[in-house]
Amino acid sequence: MKIKIVERKQTRIIGMKLETLLQETREQMIIPKFQQSFHTRLNEVNGAIGLPITYGIFIDPPNYNPDTDLFTWIAGVEVNTDVEPPLGMISYELPKAAYAVLEYKGDINSAGNAYGELYDWINNSEFEQAGSYGFEMYSNVHSPLEQGFSNFLLHFPIRHK
Repeated sequence: MKIKIVERKQTRIIGMKLETLLQETREQMIIPKFQQSFHTRLNEVNGAIGLPITYGIFIDPPNYNPDTDLFTWIAGVEVNTDVEPPLGMISYELPKAAYAVLEYKGDINSAGNAYGELYDWINNSEFEQAGSYGFEMYSNVHSPLEQGFSNFLLHFPIRHK
């Protein structure tokens, strides 16, 4: 496991928003299906930059309990600052921050392990998490036939303890 620390500028994202339970998304593959759904509407987003890179952003509520609480997922793309979201989409700002980044390549059913690895690394480092959100960055779109494979960069915001 190799973790990188990167500084990222504030990034404006336009995408589709979903609220879900962790258990349901694991059992029903809700997030991968939702990402695919967003990709079918990607051409509706004017001013997209950085393609083919797209984002999957999670936002946990305060005092998040993964067994009982809904969390928010945004499937989106980076855009210029003056772009309006299409009907049924939202705008979200990823803050300027330092991020711990882990590259994941493997079975989509095991992708949750990347989260555990990054949490553990942060807890055993000189850093702490600096927010209740994070994101995945995808450099390509996988077809439904490739659903067993996943490749993304997982980002958690951090700050020194």
